[in-house]
Amino acid sequence: MKKIYLSLIFAGFAVNGAVGQSLTTPHSFRGLNQLSPSIAKEKQKLNPINYSTKAVLWSEDFGISGVTGPASTAGPTFTTSNGDWTTGGANGDVWKHSFSTTSGEWSDNAPAFASSTSANGYMLFDADSVNFPVTPNYINLTGELISPEIDLTGALSAKLTMQQDFRWCCATTHNINVSVSSDAGATWGTPIDLIPGAVSTNDGAHVTTGSYDIAANISGEAAGNTVMLKFTWDGVGSGSSHYFWVMDDIEIVELPSDDIQMNSAYIIGENNSGVEYGRTPSDQVDASYIVGSGVYNGGANDAINTTLTADFGSFTSNPTLALIESDSTYSVEAIEGLTLTPAVYTGTYTVVSDGETAGAEFYNNTGAREFEITGPSAPGNPMTVYSQDGIGVYTTGVNIGSIGTDSFTGGEDGLVCATLYHIKASANVAGLRVVLASGTAAGAEVYGSIKDTSTFWVGDMTSLYTTEVGLVSTADIAAGYIDVNFAPHAPVMPGVYYAAVELYSNLNTNDVRIADDETVAQPFDASAIYIPGDQAYTNGVALGIRLLTGDVGAGLNENTLTGVSIYPNPSTGLINITNANATANTIVVYDMVGKVVTTKEAENSTTIDLTSKGTGIYLVEVSNQNGSLLERVVIK
Repeated sequence: MKKIYLSLIFAGFAVNGAVGQSLTTPHSFRGLNQLSPSIAKEKQKLNPINYSTKAVLWSEDFGISGVTGPASTAGPTFTTSNGDWTTGGANGDVWKHSFSTTSGEWSDNAPAFASSTSANGYMLFDADSVNFPVTPNYINLTGELISPEIDLTGALSAKLTMQQDFRWCCATTHNINVSVSSDAGATWGTPIDLIPGAVSTNDGAHVTTGSYDIAANISGEAAGNTVMLKFTWDGVGSGSSHYFWVMDDIEIVELPSDDIQMNSAYIIGENNSGVEYGRTPSDQVDASYIVGSGVYNGGANDAINTTLTADFGSFTSNPTLALIESDSTYSVEAIEGLTLTPAVYTGTYTVVSDGETAGAEFYNNTGAREFEITGPSAPGNPMTVYSQDGIGVYTTGVNIGSIGTDSFTGGEDGLVCATLYHIKASANVAGLRVVLASGTAAGAEVYGSIKDTSTFWVGDMTSLYTTEVGLVSTADIAAGYIDVNFAPHAPVMPGVYYAAVELYSNLNTNDVRIADDETVAQPFDASAIYIPGDQAYTNGVALGIRLLTGDVGAGLNENTLTGVSIYPNPSTGLINITNANATANTIVVYDMVGKVVTTKEAENSTTIDLTSKGTGIYLVEVSNQNGSLLERVVIK
């Protein structure tokens, strides 16, 4: 029997609170039928299923002789090279051999399933086509797909792997499972859930790109026997049986003796409720961090003394777990007291056990984590960035999407996007930095705010603080972000808040899209959206909405120093600074995270050479006793 023991911070299924806590269950916005394919997410695998040296005992690619598509073929029998697959259950006729997904009301834009052998078709439970139209009520469907007999009499162990994808909505319970029979279908074993743990069973609708590949250990019932498999879509929840389920490329493989696998790696502030920040100001860090990994035992033997080594150079963590049973997943983690100073931290993660310290299966025993500590929130530091996203920090497994005013029906004007932040020490928030994505047009309007999490979840978009309006310019698009400033600065007390932006596109004439960092798994409410006239929805990844603290942005593009200009912008590296007031200037150039790149004193006009510093965004500050000028410069 599979066991999954993951810590709360790893699972991330707790609503965070700020001033108060929401009494309304947040909804996943991926449950909306208005979802644009442009924001579809790659699915997270429950367990890795590709062994470097796997012994395949049986396989099925659902190729049917003489059937090459594109039309779907109905049952009740589908004959492949393995024999006859038959349908059963009250709605077995919903199963089809297909080359496309569904054409029902809710999923007609879903792309065809991109399985490894999709060219010869796959199996589809086409629930959405039956549930059209949707009134008066959805139909609760239950359908079975039963395999021919499979000879595993010589197998000592057996693991079922398959490629699949699915979509449903709006029910607290939904069953997609497989059962094993060793008596020619007379009786069936306990159903094995085929829904990955990363997928919520409440309001868990998904638009499909990629697949929810999955693996299930069936050794206890299948090894040494002749068996049959029964795949079942069971619509037990009211209104849950719509959308679809597709499957292909089923294999039964023999387990290696010892194979622990790293499913995840994380380093999370102990008081951050599972949120893993890409950048944290040094005055907002926790005294202790949870350093760990989700470890799955895919071997036939129990794993003894599994040890994680997380090596960040300046510090290491070495938690150990005495036992991980076969086909079980645990968190191997420790709480470490850390003193973190401003820098980028890169860690390598490795797990070993007594039975596996090297060998053919060791390729899935490693991982990596990266994060940055930025400068403190203090006057005189013009670039203190607090970001949940790690865009520009992460270099491993980077996955960036986007959402915006053209993503949702009703979101054209007034769409609210929000990112969660834990404030540990009182901070003056000078502004919000919104990371712009492809598809943003000049002329879009952006309004920033700080919001209470509890009011957000009841659809109350009242703000604690609001910024001045930001009008997206071509320079902002070239820079890749727009800053919207609070005037005066927003004094934020310790607590949990949403940094939010309200977006206006003039009915999609000037759309604005925000980068969505999907590199690191986050708690479901780590970011959120609100669609006017609808409700608030969770996002579950890191929207590129950053806090700028300290004196950030206070003087951006405000020419309080006469007789000085900075040009050209953008530049290829050389920045000219004119000085018409015959007063000595101090020139300081900062990079995007507030580090000083270069300084210079000049009584006359001068040139700063940033050619060797690399392309990107820099802040050039020119000051003297009469005032200062702070300007953002793009180096191409």
